[in-house]
Amino acid sequence: MSGPELPPESLLSSAKRFVYRQLRLALGLGLLCVLAINYGVQTSGGSVGMLSLTRIRERGSALASFAMHRVLCSCPTATVESTLRSAAGRHGVPFRLVLSVARAESGLVHSRISGTGAMGVMQLMPGTARELGLSDPFELEQNVDGGVRYLKQLLGIYHGNVRRALAAYNAGPARIAKRGPLSMPDTTRSYVARILSHM
Repeated sequence: MSGPELPPESLLSSAKRFVYRQLRLALGLGLLCVLAINYGVQTSGGSVGMLSLTRIRERGSALASFAMHRVLCSCPTATVESTLRSAAGRHGVPFRLVLSVARAESGLVHSRISGTGAMGVMQLMPGTARELGLSDPFELEQNVDGGVRYLKQLLGIYHGNVRRALAAYNAGPARIAKRGPLSMPDTTRSYVARILSHM
């Protein structure tokens, strides 16, 4: 003798609960795997790279900002370029330098998010965007203004040395010496060369 038939709503609710339980389990197991791999790599003296919880947190922060902004379409290139020109003039940074950095960073796509969590046209990391006081890093004017201000700060830190300022923009100021021999990762070297060749 079979039991009473459940109404369709109960079956749907049960199915939803089952799916949510499975998703929570999968997310929990995924996080445990990341933690275990991080621990194993770090204890063996290696670098965790893309599995770093800091990188995961930065990318999550960028995605959250993007979701809050709810970008529906890309800004026209002409709008991005005029915004770059305006910010360059306002902060006294050569427009060709600003435009070359923006092209190398994002291809002038204002909704771009990198694998490490860099955001917008000039690819600002969430921490950098916070330090620059940006309330919405995907809002074109804020992002561009922040990126140009950051580039100007780096030009000041490196005493007008464009090569070092660009290297710091890409790799982070902590990795680029203010004076003395200039050493930088291969990816940063090609980034700097690409920008300088377009100026």
